[in-house]
Amino acid sequence: MVFNRLVLCSWLALGLLFSGWVQAADQQDATTEVKQAVMKGAGPEKVVNLPHTMASTDFEPKGSLVRYTLRFDLATLPDEALGIYVPKMSLAGSVSVNGQFFGVCERGQLKEVRCLHRPYLFKVPVSMLKMGANELQFEIYANARQSNGLSRVVIGQVETLDSHFYRWRYWLQVDLMAGLSWLSGLLGVMALAVGIVLRKDSVYLWFGLTSLVNAVATASVFMSRPMVDVDVFSWIIFASRFASGHLLILMFVSFFEKLKPRLYWTVLVYVVVSAALIGLSGNNRTLVTVLYLPLLLSVLLMPALMVYWTWQTRQVSHIFATLMMGLITVASSFDWLRFTGESAFTGLYFIPYAYSGTLFMFGGMLLLLLVTALIRSQNQSVELETRVQERTAELNEVHERLLHSEINRTKTQERQHMLQDMHDGFGSQLVIAKMMVEQNQMSQAGLGRLLEESIADLYLLVDTLGNSDNYLPNALVDFRFRTQQRLMGSTVKLHWNLQVDHAPEVAPNVVLQILRLVQEALNNALKHAKANNIYLDFTCDEVASQLTISVADDGVGMGENMLFGRGQTNMMARARAAGGKLSVSNSHLTLSVTHPGTLVKLVVPLQKMGAV
Repeated sequence: MVFNRLVLCSWLALGLLFSGWVQAADQQDATTEVKQAVMKGAGPEKVVNLPHTMASTDFEPKGSLVRYTLRFDLATLPDEALGIYVPKMSLAGSVSVNGQFFGVCERGQLKEVRCLHRPYLFKVPVSMLKMGANELQFEIYANARQSNGLSRVVIGQVETLDSHFYRWRYWLQVDLMAGLSWLSGLLGVMALAVGIVLRKDSVYLWFGLTSLVNAVATASVFMSRPMVDVDVFSWIIFASRFASGHLLILMFVSFFEKLKPRLYWTVLVYVVVSAALIGLSGNNRTLVTVLYLPLLLSVLLMPALMVYWTWQTRQVSHIFATLMMGLITVASSFDWLRFTGESAFTGLYFIPYAYSGTLFMFGGMLLLLLVTALIRSQNQSVELETRVQERTAELNEVHERLLHSEINRTKTQERQHMLQDMHDGFGSQLVIAKMMVEQNQMSQAGLGRLLEESIADLYLLVDTLGNSDNYLPNALVDFRFRTQQRLMGSTVKLHWNLQVDHAPEVAPNVVLQILRLVQEALNNALKHAKANNIYLDFTCDEVASQLTISVADDGVGMGENMLFGRGQTNMMARARAAGGKLSVSNSHLTLSVTHPGTLVKLVVPLQKMGAV
């Protein structure tokens, strides 16, 4: 069943091809092709066969007109306008029928326009024709910058020539190439933008440059009236074509990540020098051919290299790029053979279509790869964000557990510190007092003083451990209030200087040690100094990064019994516990020898206060 269907489809296809061939043959019978012309240029008049390519001796090197005269017979006058189809007039030309000027290929002077890249269909009115022999003249403007001449000329009905000759060739030569040129330029701009964003030598940068140069090179197809001098425009087109081929090689090498700075700088310098030589030589065909030889060799060798690189990577994109390079190589080979043959003047070259088509497909592939990479990056970002959220949740949970554990540990540690302080402070004093009272070894007055000291120590413990906001200033305020209440009615005057409002937060146990030291120094001054004034100074020096506490009096000063007494030993221990340095010396508040006074000074570095 499948075989029968294949046979039926094959017969239908053959039938359609045969009917099309018969129709085309009938239409060709309705047209007349003029194959000979009389040419008059710089040399003598001569008969030439069409299509004809001029020699360099047929025109002036700077440019001149060459006339082709064609003759055709009409048995009867046509009912409608007669069509004259001309595939190519190079560089530009005008048409006359039976000695009457008919028109030019493009508006403007012939030496300022370019008509060589598009076909023309002229509609000659019946009034300009006559029965029998008719004469058709083409005046072609030629110069040394490109091939010059006239293609074959076909005469017939306008509709027939339009549908079977002119329309499809115009679409192929002009419309298609113009669309590919604009598309190439658009892709080039987009690729350059991507390359600039990537900020490195990437295939997008080389593809963008190649596409833009190719857009300039193909602009000659649809730009018949250049905005610059024709010779300059011609050189720009030649240089762009030359540069686009080399940039294409660099683009493919970059795609396989084999492009090195030494290679592309060498190629770019060669392109610039060659373009200058092409311009200086007036687009000399021999020189252009020689300069193209390295590019032709590279085009032939690149497929082999790309096959080897593809074999190493086995990537689908590399396989696709290798096939596209192979397409360009095949098209270049056919065009090179055609360039050296008789059909070089009028034949359609494959390389512009293969080149532009390759850029279009390659650009589509790069766009697909870019979109794929963006989607992959987006998916990875979503996955990474999900993982970060999961990890954040885990870390938050761990943090909560650690925080809860740390809070419990801190509470336990504070409880232990409180118990230790109670045991070392008034707790031990109360135990000793209980034993001495039971043994009748303490008087009522001594017991009162001991209880008073225990209560003061209890207040210190409560004041320091009970505060939660900036322990030191609050504790000092409470300490001053209780001390003044305790010494109310005493003849000794206390002078306070509290400058710790901007002090950093200090751990409660450190504050407790500092206040106990101050309390010890104050008790010593009250008991032994016989002073009239006691000066308590608390200063926080942010510049020196230290806290200075001093207790000074104007009493009898330090005696030998106090130098190594138990009170000073306790103060030294408390200074070490607070992380500070203690010094005890004469205060020299007065000039009296018998009353030099005593100065107890504690210096605690700020960075150590919270670490104890």
